[in-house]
Amino acid sequence: MRVLLVNPPSPENTRVSRGLMGGFGMAVNKDLVYPPLNLAYVAAVIRQKGCEVKILDAEARDLRPDGVLAEAQKEKWDLVGLDSSTTTIEGDLEVAGKLAKALGAKAFTMGAQVTNTPDTVLQRDGVDFVLRDEVEGTIVELVETLMKGGDPSTIKGLSWRAKDGSIVHNPGREKISDLDSLPFPARDLLPNERYRIPDMVGPMTTVQSSRGCPIDCTYCGYTLSQGRKFRSRSAENVLAELVEIRRKYGIKNVVFRDPLFSANKQRIHDLCDGILRENLGLEWQCETAIKCLDEALLEKMRKAGCVSISFGVETADPDLGKKYSNSKIQSPEHAEKVVRTARNLGIRTRAFFMLGFPEETRDQMRKTVDLALRLDPDSAQFTSVTPYPGTPMWVDVRKGQTEDYATYDGHKPTGVNTNLTPDELGVEIKKAYRRFYLRPRRILDQIGTPRRFLARIHHYLTMHRD
Repeated sequence: MRVLLVNPPSPENTRVSRGLMGGFGMAVNKDLVYPPLNLAYVAAVIRQKGCEVKILDAEARDLRPDGVLAEAQKEKWDLVGLDSSTTTIEGDLEVAGKLAKALGAKAFTMGAQVTNTPDTVLQRDGVDFVLRDEVEGTIVELVETLMKGGDPSTIKGLSWRAKDGSIVHNPGREKISDLDSLPFPARDLLPNERYRIPDMVGPMTTVQSSRGCPIDCTYCGYTLSQGRKFRSRSAENVLAELVEIRRKYGIKNVVFRDPLFSANKQRIHDLCDGILRENLGLEWQCETAIKCLDEALLEKMRKAGCVSISFGVETADPDLGKKYSNSKIQSPEHAEKVVRTARNLGIRTRAFFMLGFPEETRDQMRKTVDLALRLDPDSAQFTSVTPYPGTPMWVDVRKGQTEDYATYDGHKPTGVNTNLTPDELGVEIKKAYRRFYLRPRRILDQIGTPRRFLARIHHYLTMHRD
């Protein structure tokens, strides 16, 4: 079986990284291009079953839908698979339908959005299958079934359209307990030289060393798609992938795409020891929670090449934090200490803050921005609270309503807050960015990288435009 995997193009004048927010996707700086890690895992597991596989990354290659169709038609394909996200779903399904028709192939979609809205997807022409949740086991069984002409009704984690047009939802699939059993992503099928992130020089790649997050924020796509249980690969298995990345592909920049990288501190100590032992010369970034960091771990991470850490703070209000974010920080004092320690070690910090919780007031929002100024990370991101489909917050405030998913880019207010209109919340988010980035000292600190600083300001202050 010949399988084409497609990372579709973003909407015009927008860059969406589909792997962010647990697969719901998020609009990002146009200078950031992450590899489609989910597709690379799919390629790796079905290649083990004898499939011929190609990954067509329209995002990395700057292809529009016509270019995707032209590239795909250069060869014959039996099955086409597309990644998707919330804000891009309409365009993704349109591309899927055109590809399936032009190629005469079966088509499937995957991602957190389609997992939680499979009926909507399968009511459209062109898409035959929706792979829900973790897809590695599902895609293997699907290609085996299609090659044998078998019945897909036994494949867990699959939604599909039967011959009579009815939509069938098979039972869910259990999460993968042994992540070490997965092959490494098929990076040989990716244009690795095209992946980049603004604060790293040269090509980069991403690594997923664990899945799941026990913090379980009510709006979080990661918990929904990966589960609350923290499942990690062994330090030895992750190290072997890093060795391959450095020595086979010549890539020194790595971004770990774990929602809670340092949940198991000893595992990270062991991984760092391995990186140092192998003398890999990597520079890497990760995302975690402040309460999962301490001075000893930060020191070890820096020695092993960690150059940047992102972490969620979300809100300064303890009641909002407890209700919606399970208190991401122990205390403002501990958070200050972690940021200060990282800075002293030469690790850049990036903090995530959210504005627009359902009952949040302007005063509570102002206090969150005050906390951002107090912590003073190297960069801050202020996003709109977004109820992604299937999350507890979506069930509480959105279920049953018709949604304009094009607005679900992580930045545009979606009307969750009961005290401010979406336009008013958009103004508050812009005020937050201005307060943080237009401070005299902040401008002086960034004067050495004026192009990057001005690009960041332009991105943040214009992202709410229609």
